[in-house]
Amino acid sequence: MTKIASLLLLCVACISARENPFEMTESSTIVGKTTQIEGSRTNFESATLKLPSSARILKSVSITFQNLDGSISEEIQSIDKDIDWHHSLIIQPDKNTFNTPHNETPIPLTIVAPESKKNEITSHKKESVLTKTLQSSNQFALSDTILLDINENALKILTRDIKVRDFLISDPYKIVVDFQKISTFATKTISLQKLPFVSATLGNHDNFYRIAIALDGQYRYDIQKVEEGYLIRLK
Repeated sequence: MTKIASLLLLCVACISARENPFEMTESSTIVGKTTQIEGSRTNFESATLKLPSSARILKSVSITFQNLDGSISEEIQSIDKDIDWHHSLIIQPDKNTFNTPHNETPIPLTIVAPESKKNEITSHKKESVLTKTLQSSNQFALSDTILLDINENALKILTRDIKVRDFLISDPYKIVVDFQKISTFATKTISLQKLPFVSATLGNHDNFYRIAIALDGQYRYDIQKVEEGYLIRLK
């Protein structure tokens, strides 16, 4: 009897510890109840992606997103086309896909690049009298005997002198061309601002003179002898 009485007293103590033994505890869960996640994010409008100057071919575009269940997925769109790194990529929703039939897969994002050509930077400095007498606005005088003629991604050095060597340096990117020293020139830098060509510097050395052409980014180049001098093509 003593053991039975002790068990009865223990059960009464457990029941009295709770006002309602049928009420769910705080740790109880309801099957199917959704989790409330606080979020302060706004609706996506657009984003701009600036490419490095070394970019030449846009291979693909990747979008990473979070699903309703919290998992992370990725969609990749293959492109494989030439790109001008001067133009930023713009990512924005395509609002015309709202009426897409359910059996078709909508494309939720549109990635575009501006169609306009890169603008030439105009210089506010006063042009010299010599520059005004040149044949076109794409020609620049480094000296009385050395002219530069720019045509988009090509620059022609108009000179009768013979090239000794040429090479590329970085930070910032410059094409350096050395010529046999015939005459002595004073060091001179002129602003070109015909992108991708930024400026040109003429300088003297012991046995040669040098023309350094500053670029607006990273490029490879070819240089070849032409009738009027040397032609540099960027790529």
